[in-house]
Amino acid sequence: MFSNNGKISGHQAVRLLIMDVFTGACLFLPMALSRVAGNGGLLALILGLILTLMDGCLISGCLEGSGGDYISSLGKGIIGYGLRWMYGARCFAAFIFLFGMFFSVLSETFLYTMPGWLIILGMALVLIYGSTKGIEVRARLSEILFYLVLVPIVLIGVFSLPEADWSQVMELSDITFSGIFQGMLVTWVLMAPVEWILFISPEIEKGKIRKILAASILIGGGLILFIYILCVTVLTTKGMAAERWPTVILMQIVRIPGGFLSRQDGLMLSFWIFAMFISLSGALSHAAGLLGTRQVQIKKWKVWLLTGIGAAAAFYFGMERRGMDVYFRIMLVSGLILLWLVPFIYCLFRGKKRKMKRNLMMFLLLFGVGSITGCDTYTELENKAFVMALGVDIGEDGAYRLTYTFPDLEALTGTGIGGKEPPLTLEVKSLKDGEIMFGKMSDKVLDYGQVKVLVLGKTLISDRQALDRLLAEIGNKPEFARTVMMCGSFETAEQLLALDESVYGSIGIYMEEMFENNKCEKILNDCIMEMDSDSIPVIGIRDGKPVILSGVGSN
Repeated sequence: MFSNNGKISGHQAVRLLIMDVFTGACLFLPMALSRVAGNGGLLALILGLILTLMDGCLISGCLEGSGGDYISSLGKGIIGYGLRWMYGARCFAAFIFLFGMFFSVLSETFLYTMPGWLIILGMALVLIYGSTKGIEVRARLSEILFYLVLVPIVLIGVFSLPEADWSQVMELSDITFSGIFQGMLVTWVLMAPVEWILFISPEIEKGKIRKILAASILIGGGLILFIYILCVTVLTTKGMAAERWPTVILMQIVRIPGGFLSRQDGLMLSFWIFAMFISLSGALSHAAGLLGTRQVQIKKWKVWLLTGIGAAAAFYFGMERRGMDVYFRIMLVSGLILLWLVPFIYCLFRGKKRKMKRNLMMFLLLFGVGSITGCDTYTELENKAFVMALGVDIGEDGAYRLTYTFPDLEALTGTGIGGKEPPLTLEVKSLKDGEIMFGKMSDKVLDYGQVKVLVLGKTLISDRQALDRLLAEIGNKPEFARTVMMCGSFETAEQLLALDESVYGSIGIYMEEMFENNKCEKILNDCIMEMDSDSIPVIGIRDGKPVILSGVGSN
C-alpha cells in the first residue's frame, strides 16, 4: 500500500531527480553539443557533468548545515525573500524552457498536423492538474517510468550495435577550447533540475542527501552520456548537427527485430511524454511555492497564473534562438550566484565546521580540476490523402515528376467501403509545390506519414544535384519516417508505381514486404546521413510485378 503523508523515501527522491534531469537533457544536448562543440561534444558533456557534481558538493553542504530545510533557513528578511524569489525565478525559467522544448518536439514530429494553440492548451491543463497533486504522486510515477524509460534505452543500445560506427567516438578533429567550454556550460544549465533537491529535501523521509545527489547525477548523467554516444556512433557528429532532434531520429532508425513494432519511436516517445509531464509539474510546483510573500506554499491561483504566462512564452518563443539566448544567460548568471556564491558563503558561515571544511575542500579540489581541464492547420483524417509510395523522376527543365499512390481502403479494411484511387503524377519544382498543386485539384491534403517506399528514377539517381536537393527537402519534413524503404527503378519510377493498380492493397506495402522478406533493405536515413544512393536496390518489372534486380552501382 502507498502512504499518503506528503513524504517520499530516498529511493523515490533519486528516481524523481533522475527523471527530472534526463527528460530535457536527453533530447536537447545531442543537438546542442554537436553544434556548439562539434567533435568535442563528448568531452564537453563529461566536463559539464563534473561541474554538476561540484554543485552537488555545495548543495549537500547547505542541506546538511540547515538540517534539510535550506530555503527556510535563508531567513524571512529582505535578503531571504529575495533569494527565495531568485530560486523561484530559476524554476519558472526552467519551466518555460522545458515547456517550449516539449511543445516543439510534439509539434514538429508526431503532432505536426495539429494547431499549436491546441497542443499548448492540452499540455497546460494537464500540468495544472499534475502540479497540485503533490510530490508523492510525482515520485510514484517516477518509480514506474524509470524502468519504462531505462529498458527502451538499453534496447536501443543493443539493436544499434550493427549500425554503429564506434570510431566516431574517437574522432577528435576540429576541436576548439571555446567550443568545449561553451558545451560544458550548456550541459551544466541542462542539469539544473538537480538543484530541485533544495526544495524537496524537507519531504524526504530517509536517505542521505549526498548519496541521493550523487546517484541522481551519476545515473541521470550516465544515461544522457549513453544516448549521446549512440547518436554519435549511428548518426555521426555532423549528422547530429544537421538534425533538429537527433534522439528522435535515433529512435526511428534503430529498429527492433521481429516486426511487431513498426513505429517503436512512438512508444518510446509516449514514455518520454509522461516523464516530461512529471518534470514540468515539478518545475511549476516549485516556482509556485517559492514565488510568494510568506512561507513556501503552493496555491492554485499561482499555479494557474504561472501556467498561463509560461504557456504563452513557450508558444511565442518555442526553441527560437532569441529565446534560447535569454534563457541561457539568465541561468548562467543566476546559477553563478545561487549555486556557487550563496551556497559557498552559507557553508562557510552556517554549517557544522568539520563537515563544512570537508565539503569545501572537495569543492575546491573539483573546482581546480575543472579549471585545469578547463504545422499550423489541423486536418481531419477524412480530409487527408495518405501517400503509400512516392516515386520521383526528373522531368522537363529539371523539374520533379512526382508519382503518388494511395491506399486501397476496401482491400485494407475489408469493409467494402471506399475504392482504389489510381496513381497520380505531377511535374513540379519541389515537394511543397506538389502539395499546393494537389490541393488545387482535390478537397484533400497530402500526408506523407504513411509512406512505405520512396522510389528514385534512373534520371534522378544520375543527377546528383537534384537528388541531394530532394533528400535535403525530405530531411526537413517530419512527416517522413526515417525508416522509409528506398529503391531505384530500372524503368522510370512512374512506370513502376503504375503497377499499383494491378497489386492487391497497395504497391507500397507490397514492396516493403518484398524488401523485408529478401533482407534487402535500404532506409531513408541511410541516404540522408551518407548522401549515398549507390547501394540501394534496383527494382524492375517482370510479369506485371515488381522484382528486385540488383544495386544501382551494378547497372
